[in-house]
Amino acid sequence: MFAHAIDIASRFTFPFVTLRRDTAGRISTSVAAFIVVNDAGWVLTSGHVVDQILSDGVESPEPSGDGEPDGSSRIVERSEIWALPGFSATPARMVEARVNRLADLGLCRLEPFDSGAIGAFPVFRDPASPIAQGMSVCRLGFPFYDVEAVFDEKTQGFMLSSDAFPIPRFALDGIVARFNRRAAEDGSVSALFIETSTPGLRGQSGGPLVDVDGRVCGIQSYTSHLDLGFDAHYQIDSELVIERQFLNVGAATHVAEVHALLGEAGVAYSRG
Repeated sequence: MFAHAIDIASRFTFPFVTLRRDTAGRISTSVAAFIVVNDAGWVLTSGHVVDQILSDGVESPEPSGDGEPDGSSRIVERSEIWALPGFSATPARMVEARVNRLADLGLCRLEPFDSGAIGAFPVFRDPASPIAQGMSVCRLGFPFYDVEAVFDEKTQGFMLSSDAFPIPRFALDGIVARFNRRAAEDGSVSALFIETSTPGLRGQSGGPLVDVDGRVCGIQSYTSHLDLGFDAHYQIDSELVIERQFLNVGAATHVAEVHALLGEAGVAYSRG
């Protein structure tokens, strides 16, 4: 059902890799996703992804002598990879950013940017074609993948394993289960999210939620764990194990919020 849609979305959906080293020498990496909006180098991802780039003084646990976390340590080296085609030769950097934290949307402009290397630009679903409950949708991103890196003291930079790229895309379909609104603390404004019958996976944050025609319906934001109201009972050897049961559902920022952010920023895009 989504073969054509994924073919389209894969042309404008790319991995975003975060690399961090703290004062204890520990290296952490993470993978998210972003989509290229237009030929001027504007891209969309989750707001929390952009906030991570903008933040200073990030803290992480620092092990004590027995190896257990004790206190905190600062991030002293950080790097981001916007894995556009040809990024290894000409790495792109974020030169402008705008974040709607309530809607968890991040809008950035990258430089340098070669528009000719992008296979297609997204079409954002028009409000004239409402997203309906029960509609089939699919999200695209880069979960189930670890990027291995070391820090080279000589070059003062991160070095990745030779097989770190390309990062395989992973598609996950579902239906629109319901719509949720997140309100500001003072209740003055709210943001609309699409809740789906399947979870968003770590590595899909910032990736597109598309319909069967490949039109962007939303941007993956987070996953909720809904209590089903019952426990599962099973036996391991002679021990009875009781586990609470949950339904994991994905939440994507509604395309209406995308239209609003792009419009406020004066960024050109396609709707259909």
